[in-house]
Amino acid sequence: MGSIIRIHRGDTKKYNKSFQLNCDVGIKGAWILFDPTETMNPVANTGRTFTFVEEDKRRVKEIRKFVEKFLKDNDATEFASIGANVDEVDLVGMVLSRKSSKKNYDKFTIFDGEEFVKLEADSERYKSISPQDIVRVRGLKQKKSDFLVNDYTNIMKIDKDQAAAKELKKKIEKAKKDKKFSEKLDLYIPSVDKSKTISEITAKKTKSVGLKDLFGLEASKLKGQKYSVSVNVVEVGPKDPKNWIVSVDSKSRKQYGLGDDIKHYYRMQLFTKDAANPDDHNVYPLYLCTIDGRGNEFFPDPDDTSTPKELKRIYKAITKPWFVLDLALEPVVSEGKSVFFIVDTRLTL
Repeated sequence: MGSIIRIHRGDTKKYNKSFQLNCDVGIKGAWILFDPTETMNPVANTGRTFTFVEEDKRRVKEIRKFVEKFLKDNDATEFASIGANVDEVDLVGMVLSRKSSKKNYDKFTIFDGEEFVKLEADSERYKSISPQDIVRVRGLKQKKSDFLVNDYTNIMKIDKDQAAAKELKKKIEKAKKDKKFSEKLDLYIPSVDKSKTISEITAKKTKSVGLKDLFGLEASKLKGQKYSVSVNVVEVGPKDPKNWIVSVDSKSRKQYGLGDDIKHYYRMQLFTKDAANPDDHNVYPLYLCTIDGRGNEFFPDPDDTSTPKELKRIYKAITKPWFVLDLALEPVVSEGKSVFFIVDTRLTL
């Protein structure tokens, strides 16, 4: 519920005194589906191609604004009812954990205030769902103590200001006082809102700072300073891990040198968001360049034969939206501007 669907060549009909919108998919009609809150890229579509112009973007934005207000003003649980299928349930809960399960599927643990629900769902379809998110899960099939997803199951993030989200938080606070739940909840819900940290800062004297504040500092005051940040990685450039490694002549310091003293180094950039400030949606570039000795231990030895395969695994891990990287950074000032390089940080996946 909350997803936006655009139907192409649909027909309106009346049945049992109610209007219906019909779409003959595969004959003349088609549809595309958009996430309730994020991105203008469809999450599903029936046709091979589709048109999507500025007018379509405007309409999607307007519908999202309407849905956001509607769900804040109304407890929409009753609207999400499956109906007569008594073996199917809806629930509102907090995502406690998310782990890779099998190809294209992730395993979610969700707490609805009364029980822990475990289910497997398509990893790509729900890539924006992260631990600590409050979600509405529609159309789960219950078989004894197991919950199974259907083709029409939907997992929708709920804004923290919605009535259902506020009610759930009250239930969770109450459950924390119950020995039946408290130990497990403490494990999943840390005091700092991080789901998983996959690096360690080996330089303990770095100053903790938010990315927005860091990039707002005057370059002239940064020389010699080190800072620590917590980030989510949006993308890595170059995208192909094999291009993260460059060959450099260590004597001439030139890339792709022809001398005898050729060594391999990492040179890349991470496009990141501030994990400590989730309301800041800006993307900040951070750099890794081991040619100058910065971040030498961040990745495995570039000359190790197993490294190319390992880098693919690392790329997949660090770009998961719920993973958090703790990084130590050092600014390099050039022409009055600062770029920030990863230093003294070891990746411990």
